[in-house]
Amino acid sequence: MLVKAIGMMSGTSLDGIDICLIKIKKHKYQMLAFKSYPYQKQLVDKIKEASFLDTSNVQKICSLNYEIAYAYVDALNEFIKEYQIIMDEVAYIAIHGQTIWHNPNQMNGYYSSTLQIGEPTVIAYAFNKKVISNFRTMDMAAGGSGAPLIPFVDYVLYRSKTKNIALQNIGGIGNVCYLKKGGSISDIIAFDTGPGNMLIDGAMQKLYHKAYDENGQIAGMGTINQKVLNYLLEDDYLNEPLPKSTGREKYSNQYLDNIIEMLKKEKATNPDIIATISAYTAYSIIKEYKIFLKDIDEVLVSGGGAHNEFIIDILKQNLNAKVEVMENMDSLEAFGFAILGDMTIKQKPANVPSVTGAKKAVILGNITNPPYHDN
Repeated sequence: MLVKAIGMMSGTSLDGIDICLIKIKKHKYQMLAFKSYPYQKQLVDKIKEASFLDTSNVQKICSLNYEIAYAYVDALNEFIKEYQIIMDEVAYIAIHGQTIWHNPNQMNGYYSSTLQIGEPTVIAYAFNKKVISNFRTMDMAAGGSGAPLIPFVDYVLYRSKTKNIALQNIGGIGNVCYLKKGGSISDIIAFDTGPGNMLIDGAMQKLYHKAYDENGQIAGMGTINQKVLNYLLEDDYLNEPLPKSTGREKYSNQYLDNIIEMLKKEKATNPDIIATISAYTAYSIIKEYKIFLKDIDEVLVSGGGAHNEFIIDILKQNLNAKVEVMENMDSLEAFGFAILGDMTIKQKPANVPSVTGAKKAVILGNITNPPYHDN
């Protein structure tokens, strides 16, 4: 039986809403269409406010839960129109939602918890479709960190009998999935490698009033401050044992401000600051590989950071493996959550306990049923 489904993803980099249409036939998945729709700047500012303790409150989060959902609806309406999608053929919509807090390790004495917002009932009502959301919480209920979840998808799509493959995503946060050649799903190693684009984008906004460093051009004009880079690479997170994950609660505005202040004391120019922070992303990946991964044959890079030539060049020069930018680098996570949605529908586990630390494999996602039946 052939099924079509839609996957939607918005990540910690806050660059927008990724949408893909996929085709499912038995256990095979094919992407039919993909596009990313940028968030409005006003919405980005609200998400950032809701993501930091000193600027957030319950009213902002409550309102934003619905505002983000309506942004999803608007983006999906554009996607449907642009690709002339017949929604009667679509079985479900799988949404990741927008992470505003992720605390997998009882930070500051609070319960381990995670929060992705974007009210699924708004989307279910707008399209009269089954919506699958809240993928991370069941893994966390089972004692896991709720992340990363895409390794299951990586295994389904990219496992090899002949090569050890590292799939490195550079979104707001960097994360890697290591697939041992000929390995089973229990052999997967996956974790967040540290900052991805989050600190670079924040620095670009503060210093250049731009959303990001296009292709790493500004970083390429600067000089890496080795003293500050060495200090950053001693970050406690990089030496934490597996399983582990992190997010904006760690690499916060204050964290970024401290880095910029350190670099300015070293007389760094603005391009030097961007170069050093970009190098931090690249060398944190390299350091994590040296600590936790062995015998990598190929590194496949995805996410927004895959466009950053400064970062890619550092990886190519310092890793003893073939480094390639994936063709579908921007669409992988939206594609992935559409696949995870299929596993939810089929009532099959889709977390990887060896990766998240969960006590057992569990079925992920909450199902919001369509609100009415067409007669």
